[in-house]
Amino acid sequence: MPARGISVPVNGTARADVETAFDVIVPIDLPRMFRGFGPLPAVVATADQTGEWDHVGARRVVKLSDGHEANERITAYDRPRYFAYRVGPFEAGPLRHVVVEADGEWWFTARDATSTAIRWTYTVRPRRYATPVVRLLIARLWRGYAKRALALAIDEVEQQQP
Repeated sequence: MPARGISVPVNGTARADVETAFDVIVPIDLPRMFRGFGPLPAVVATADQTGEWDHVGARRVVKLSDGHEANERITAYDRPRYFAYRVGPFEAGPLRHVVVEADGEWWFTARDATSTAIRWTYTVRPRRYATPVVRLLIARLWRGYAKRALALAIDEVEQQQP
């Protein structure tokens, strides 16, 4: 049984309305935003997606630059305010030793007609014995990875503006 999750939140603001921000980020081509960070691998592709990435239950396989893969599925979808997904269970690669699975949650809040506050929280569920390692090492690395990824996602959103 996994230990309680360790959450890593990051925040940003996009110069775009909330619908545009949501509609660009949710189905974003993952290699455009997940370019790797230190020992954390980049996403190089997705495969085996079950239809559009716009509903609870949609699934895909995320392929990583280190040769490993992770299953991902949407667990909540409320356009244009919120969506969530689960990655895992981690059964291959180095993470399998310390992490069971992870949940991502995105909130989109209109600040005004042309700006959206974005909050992304990634909650890692470590194996019981690995909680200190995940808290001290992986969560810190993930925060840097997530900040960079969110900035790249916001750039994608803002490029969609006229």
